[in-house]
Amino acid sequence: MPTVRVREEFVDILQPLQESVDEALRRYVIEKLQDRILELEQRVQKWEEKYGCSYDLFAYRTASEKEYVEQLDSDPATQQWEGDLISWEFDVKELRKWRRRLQELLNE
Repeated sequence: MPTVRVREEFVDILQPLQESVDEALRRYVIEKLQDRILELEQRVQKWEEKYGCSYDLFAYRTASEKEYVEQLDSDPATQQWEGDLISWEFDVKELRKWRRRLQELLNE
């Protein structure tokens, strides 16, 4: 577990407050995790709205359906689909990671 350095004269004062400090930090971390998750959910939702499907389906279709890729390439709004796919994949992986972190913290 990481530690925080505290000046010696504060140690005796802070020791009885340790439990409260721990709980305050836990709540703060949960709030920040939730903020990050919400941000990532919104980014993923924008990708889903743009392409009309989930990341998994989009990745599958672009890897296996030549006609679908041709359709994407022919539309100026989706010609950058390859870059979008990379960004979308990053967002999905980050969202999963942050949700897992939150769940681990809530299960402690």
